[in-house]
Amino acid sequence: MDALAVIVDAPRRLALRTLSLTDPGPSDVVIETHWSGISSGTEKLLWTGAMPRFPGMGYPLVPGYESVGRIIDAGADVTGRIGDWVFIPGANCYTEARGLFGGTAQRLVVPSTRAFPISEALGVEGVLFALAATARHALAGGDPPDLIVGHGVLGRLLARLTIATGAPAPMVWDNQACRRTGAQG
Repeated sequence: MDALAVIVDAPRRLALRTLSLTDPGPSDVVIETHWSGISSGTEKLLWTGAMPRFPGMGYPLVPGYESVGRIIDAGADVTGRIGDWVFIPGANCYTEARGLFGGTAQRLVVPSTRAFPISEALGVEGVLFALAATARHALAGGDPPDLIVGHGVLGRLLARLTIATGAPAPMVWDNQACRRTGAQG
């Protein structure tokens, strides 16, 4: 089986190419990807060549931290999942490229336990599921933050969740001028 995928071949070298996928095992599912999200942090560093060495990363690499799609096939142990709409926190199913995150491909092969059912009504916003969970876990069990460093998507989400709990609005700081504006309240 193969899939069309986005590939970062080397710094500043991006391609769209068909890749072979690993064969699904008895507890794996095959997902037809509808949407995929990428990181403006890690994957931007890979694009520019500034990413520090990290296990599992290198070139060529399929980007995409998370994806949303439908299970279209499944191994013998999990056939009951066919048709499920799911969130996938990345994939590593390519024979010719790294896929530490690897969600930006037409199809993915992942263990069934890594395909989390979500409401299809979320649509494209389903790719934010992991980000929302990260923000919620960061705030769980402690005092609300007075300061949030970073005014990107996660920082803005942390600030909004803090306010939603009834806590005072935190100070949000960012060292990039272009990210210091745009969010009110």
